[in-house]
Amino acid sequence: MRSPTDVVVGMATFRRPELLAALLPKVLEQIEDSASTPAMPSRYRVVVVDNDPEESAREAVESVGDQRISYSPEPRPGISAARNRILDEAHDADLLVLLDDDETPHAGWLVRMLTTHLEHDADAVSGPVHAVFEGEEDPWVAAGGYYLGQRREGMRTGTVLQRAATNNLLLDMDQVRLLGLRFDERFGLTGGEDSLFTGQLTAAGGRIIFCAEAVVDDLVPRARNTRAFNLARRRAQAATHVRVEQNLAVSRRARAANGVRWFVIGSGQLVKGAVLAVIGRITGDLHRRAQGESRVASGTGVLGGCVGIVSAPYARQRNEKRR
Repeated sequence: MRSPTDVVVGMATFRRPELLAALLPKVLEQIEDSASTPAMPSRYRVVVVDNDPEESAREAVESVGDQRISYSPEPRPGISAARNRILDEAHDADLLVLLDDDETPHAGWLVRMLTTHLEHDADAVSGPVHAVFEGEEDPWVAAGGYYLGQRREGMRTGTVLQRAATNNLLLDMDQVRLLGLRFDERFGLTGGEDSLFTGQLTAAGGRIIFCAEAVVDDLVPRARNTRAFNLARRRAQAATHVRVEQNLAVSRRARAANGVRWFVIGSGQLVKGAVLAVIGRITGDLHRRAQGESRVASGTGVLGGCVGIVSAPYARQRNEKRR
């Protein structure tokens, strides 16, 4: 493996100029730290792709006044279009590190991502995401443990993953170019484009390595810190997961087998979840109730995914206001 020299930190943004303005100086601090560390790459750039047709992020980027940061508007709606624009902007880079606009990296984040890539000869590196709540965490959300999975507690650096999200992900661009990988724009409004992308990477023999020390904090605003939002998200993610699995299947026979398997799984989740939720309500056990209701939501989403019913959380609303 040749030593990488050119690193791009890329982020897609949509109507979050205040969060972006707070994040960019922190990313530059990460770059300064990495550039001064022995054996690290020598060239760094930051690419911000604005998915807002009104270009609400332009001022936040330009106000930083750093030539290492480039601003690229991408008016086509959907997260896939924005992420593909990042790939295009980083087409000649050695490494691309993806970060969300509502996240904050911990100290040493970038150095640890790069070190893990070098030490493990990884095609991709994924790090944990810690939820940080605006206000107190909702009791139902806490009881359901919805955000704990992102932390990957107990998983060690060097663990090989089959899939990864793009909210804390390093990609070896040589491998991306070799395989011709793109984010599927059919998933642009539903999400799941990152799971499909990384699933295609590993299906082609690529290796995603986990780095436990490369942590980012993810802001959970009050609007997402509710039972209703998380149940809806659970349904949407379950449906999208089935859709991703079907797109990764290599034959009609495999897709048919997947459909049967997921129908059984979804039905089981509905039944088990309903029983658990009822017990939780009767006994006043919020943990059991939240776990049960989450399973019901997942089961509903899985069954919907089996027949092609998915939601579109990234669709733009006509009256959508800037956050």
